Amino acid sequence: MQARRLMVAALAAILPCADAGAACLGMQVHAHRGAPTLPENSLASIRAAYAGGWDGVEIDMQRLKDGRWVLHHDLLTGRTVSGVGRRAVLQLSSADWRGAKLTGQGGGQPPPFLDDALQVAATQPAKTFNAELKVVYRDCAPVGKLVANLQQALPHGNWMITSAFPEALRCVRGTDSQGYLGLIVFDPRHAESISANPLGKYVSQRATAPKLTRPWLANLAATVGAPVGVHVDAMTLAANPQLLRDAAAQSVRVFVYAVGGDAALAQQLRATRQREGYLPSGVIIDGDAQAFCKAMGG
Repeated sequence: MQARRLMVAALAAILPCADAGAACLGMQVHAHRGAPTLPENSLASIRAAYAGGWDGVEIDMQRLKDGRWVLHHDLLTGRTVSGVGRRAVLQLSSADWRGAKLTGQGGGQPPPFLDDALQVAATQPAKTFNAELKVVYRDCAPVGKLVANLQQALPHGNWMITSAFPEALRCVRGTDSQGYLGLIVFDPRHAESISANPLGKYVSQRATAPKLTRPWLANLAATVGAPVGVHVDAMTLAANPQLLRDAAAQSVRVFVYAVGGDAALAQQLRATRQREGYLPSGVIIDGDAQAFCKAMGG
């Protein structure tokens, strides 16, 4: 637990300020689903991200029907994992998962179980294991077991859990009173860009930007429990120009996703820094960390 407390203190030091001494203007830079040239959420992409210039690796976690946790982003298989049809991850067994294959360039290998990724992360105490909980579970017991597994597998303490579901984060907090948790807030105006079906277009045309005010941040800290942060896309940050200043005042961290591309994110953050004098605690990018930091001027 002492290692966990020390790591939490280190994360707390990464607040939005322009004069921090880290390599990328004080921001942590995480590889989105692993290194970009390899299949997402694969062991190869995770190893490459840890070996590269990123400060951490962001992965996605879901649970199989027999309780094993695996790395996968979509609710259904088919896009990145083949061999099991188009099925919900929660409907698959461990045997199904072992028989599946990763798709895309560099694919062909079985998709990883979470335990496989944790073995890699355990050897990298200086880099953050950023794990997103993709599904909300009504029963907190599976999430509690997940957190206990993370605590045992990563005694160095350099890990975080994020989710788009506050209920999931409250389940995590019930087991881990000290770890950093991040609530993902996604601007629904992006819906068309990530969904090819007509529903995505319908949602995006009628959506409005999330409003992340000081009272909203205070409520997040009160309901989830510190240390806590908000993980947003660049469009949400642009719609809430006061967010970084308000978050810094309340010791709430902000991480920003490069949903519209790394170049667009760097441009947005440069403008934010010039206007507000603040930068986020970290970014989750799709490309090379050094190239992004160079584009930021760091």
